[in-house]
Amino acid sequence: MSEETWDGEDEYAVAERIDGAHADNPRLSAWLTEQQGRFEDWSRHHGGGWDFGERSLDRLEALIREHVTSVDDLFAREATPLVQVACWYVGEVHNRTRGTQWRMDPEPADSHPWSARPYVIVPFARLHAYEDPEGIDYDARPQHHPLSSLLALLRTDPPAGQDSLRSELDDYGPGGRSAT
Repeated sequence: MSEETWDGEDEYAVAERIDGAHADNPRLSAWLTEQQGRFEDWSRHHGGGWDFGERSLDRLEALIREHVTSVDDLFAREATPLVQVACWYVGEVHNRTRGTQWRMDPEPADSHPWSARPYVIVPFARLHAYEDPEGIDYDARPQHHPLSSLLALLRTDPPAGQDSLRSELDDYGPGGRSAT
């Protein structure tokens, strides 16, 4: 960050301002609106009955494994409704079952491709509920990039069990794993 960004603000205030900008911006709003609009057709095309419950992540995992063959295939199909709505669905399950919220960088950095993708994170108001076990980072809130979650399914060798996506939900509880 430039010195201007920090001018007169402490680290907490800067983090809160950045979190707010990532929570409310046209890029995120457009992406969410697009995926919500696609969901009904996506759901019908993939068997219907998608209820945003934890166990539905097992079904989503099977769907991705059935239709996407590799990490390269996932990146090649990243902009398709199959992948984008699947990412939205993963995030929505986190939001609805663990109280996370969507975020997206309003001005992604070309040097950091993940900054262009949406993610879910625990709300800033719950910042102090999570501590970095090493005491280095004051913001240890768990966050997940749904595309990264799907990538993990395809990188695992042998393939992860049917609860791979679901196991990420454990990160939000006491003693949860570090953010991914």
